[in-house]
Amino acid sequence: MAIKTLFTAHATAEGGRNGHSKADDGLISVDLSVPKAMGGPGKEGTTTPEHLFAAGYAACFGGAADY
Repeated sequence: MAIKTLFTAHATAEGGRNGHSKADDGLISVDLSVPKAMGGPGKEGTTTPEHLFAAGYAACFGGAADY
């Protein structure tokens, strides 16, 4: 049985963990910075890839548990 693709998301990142990432549809656009606790600059008003992953995982897990 073939799996039917329902949705595909695309995003780009420039500058790695101290750069900028955005979704191709423009709905997400964030500045990234490694936290000071991890030896990075910890720039004000930025997020990390870990924050984005945690938010996405929480939403998916919550949706699955809320069936």
